[in-house]
Amino acid sequence: MFQRSIILASTLALALVLPACGGGGGHAAVVPTSTAPTQTGPGSLSGSVGTLAYGASMLTGASQRGAASLGTVHFQAMVRLQNGAGLETYAKSASDPTSGLYRQFLSSSLIGARYGATDADYAAAATYFRGFGLKVGGWPQKLVLSVSGKQADVERAFGTTLVTYQGAKGLLIGPKTTPQLPSTVPVVAIGNLVKDLSKAAQYRAMVPAPRGQGNNLTGGYTPEQIATAFDYTSAYAAGFTGAGVKLGIIGTGPVDPNDLASYKATFNWPNAILGRKGAGALKVVPASSAAAANTTPVGTGSPTATPPPVTAPCNGALPACNPEDAEAQIDTEQALLAPDAETDFYLAYVPDECGSPTVSTCPPNPATGYGYAYIGLSEADDSIEQAIADNTGGGAGPDILSLSFGGSELGEAFYFTDSKGAYSATSFGVLEYAALAAEGVATFVSSGDAGAQGCARPAVTGAVNNQCVSWPASSADVMSVGGVTTPVDNAGRFIGPITGWGFQTDAGSSGSGGGLSAYIPLPSWQTGPGITGSFRNQPDISLNGDPVTSVSTIVNADFGFAGSGGYGGTSVAAPEMAAMWALVLSACKVTTSCKGPAGTYRLGNPGPVLYKIYNNATQYPATFYDVTFGNNGVIPCRVNPGQVGTCPNPVPTPDPGFNAGTGYDQMTGIGVPFARHLIQTVVGV
Repeated sequence: MFQRSIILASTLALALVLPACGGGGGHAAVVPTSTAPTQTGPGSLSGSVGTLAYGASMLTGASQRGAASLGTVHFQAMVRLQNGAGLETYAKSASDPTSGLYRQFLSSSLIGARYGATDADYAAAATYFRGFGLKVGGWPQKLVLSVSGKQADVERAFGTTLVTYQGAKGLLIGPKTTPQLPSTVPVVAIGNLVKDLSKAAQYRAMVPAPRGQGNNLTGGYTPEQIATAFDYTSAYAAGFTGAGVKLGIIGTGPVDPNDLASYKATFNWPNAILGRKGAGALKVVPASSAAAANTTPVGTGSPTATPPPVTAPCNGALPACNPEDAEAQIDTEQALLAPDAETDFYLAYVPDECGSPTVSTCPPNPATGYGYAYIGLSEADDSIEQAIADNTGGGAGPDILSLSFGGSELGEAFYFTDSKGAYSATSFGVLEYAALAAEGVATFVSSGDAGAQGCARPAVTGAVNNQCVSWPASSADVMSVGGVTTPVDNAGRFIGPITGWGFQTDAGSSGSGGGLSAYIPLPSWQTGPGITGSFRNQPDISLNGDPVTSVSTIVNADFGFAGSGGYGGTSVAAPEMAAMWALVLSACKVTTSCKGPAGTYRLGNPGPVLYKIYNNATQYPATFYDVTFGNNGVIPCRVNPGQVGTCPNPVPTPDPGFNAGTGYDQMTGIGVPFARHLIQTVVGV
């Protein structure tokens, strides 16, 4: 399961299977109302569509325990597509400066018409599930349907029952027998039907900075220190502030807009830099509405709901109590480094789907005191699908997305493999990010906080000592963002070299994620000295992330700054890089020579542009700081205490990591960019 990347590597978590997902927004096929299918109970269906992928590998080696009682169950159904492989091919061409299709980006409806499911198939699948009383929503790109309803109705739809399993990592819920669908239902995969309820799935890591670090008010660096250190300030002075650019954040937890207002007031930001109030606004975008989800048109919503308002710090459960968790605050507050950009915060919430296997309500987790109801982290694909849907053309929708979450490739392989475990270019996870790239959206993802041992958080049995990277940072259609140690004084001036975040400062408890993918082929644009093998290398770039050089974060501003402090992790680096790219796009927006077809200022997946700079002997040293010191090896028992056992005495040496060095390395990528120089190199102004 995915997990956050605050001082740990924030990466989302959801148990989707190979192809599958869901969300809402836009226009799509019309689905007629239907009568219930003849299916009446578990086990009576026959004639499934080929091999229905549903994440069975997650249950390998697990033993059944007993019946599950979930109340509401939410899942995604991937409908048979017209040309999934074509979508991935187009996404690559649209971001390739050497292609005739460069920057000819598509709208969500065009993706649906060319590559997604046919209207007839989309309607047939939706009609089937609605026939069992389930709520069904979808999007104009027609990649998946989002489905929600009572557990008993879901069980009838698949001809099975949901039971609890004891797995090597912890407690899971999944179907007792292989789910089946009639041959007339054009669904090829089901996501989130297998649910990981172990600590790994619920894990939230918010690691405060070491005592004494940062400013005296809240701890951690102020936005002015970060802006000065990485030369955002020179970009502001040149008039590039993110104006007219939309920066989307896939939320993994609740957000209170007052936190952002308090952050601005506390640090006089951006007035201190710009001498005026920034025009940027925070817009909370629910993935969809439950009311719209069950209306006749498919494409107007998903079964998720608008989360309840944030409440005071509490030990209760959603929806009575909605505790903040710092991840949303890190993302939105670091996004203010593009002070005039609009920040769209996407957040999905299923109020009755609980992380408890035996009750139909949502009691607090005794281990954390927080409620179990799924919000954000487990429902991220609905939010991503909504962001895809919002790109209707003509500048609508987010230009950039920032994702501060992820999970080890071994644990998330159902996103990008087929039923036999081999990489598949037509799996849901691959196509989800391909759709964003085809729309010209630049997606930045945290590389993880478990160093080279991404399987240690959350723990993957038998693999915690293996070098392992994080998904979706390993997708070929996103930029993987690592973290570095950034020593600066109170004025934001460097007082030492930038180094990789790893063992040298964190003593093996965490580090910037990086290494070689075990599945994703090496993208054609990822070339140059230091790139190794035939699989995706990550990270691509790095920015501040070490908790030793943390950033100030304000949480629970309405309740006396409870929880304010300094936080680190690649969850910090990803929104910082997204904000820097917003400055690049705002420069392109006002520069005639930079604009593409139909006046677009989007540049698509930044990978081809950034690696072209890396391979230019003049541009590279003028744009990037080449980090040459550090190692991202970690000690698994320190990275994830309680999941891989207590550390023995003496503490073992760290597992092998990757060294930072000259040029590209699998700890810091091609290095650290500086905003004003990046704009000059990319845009020419």
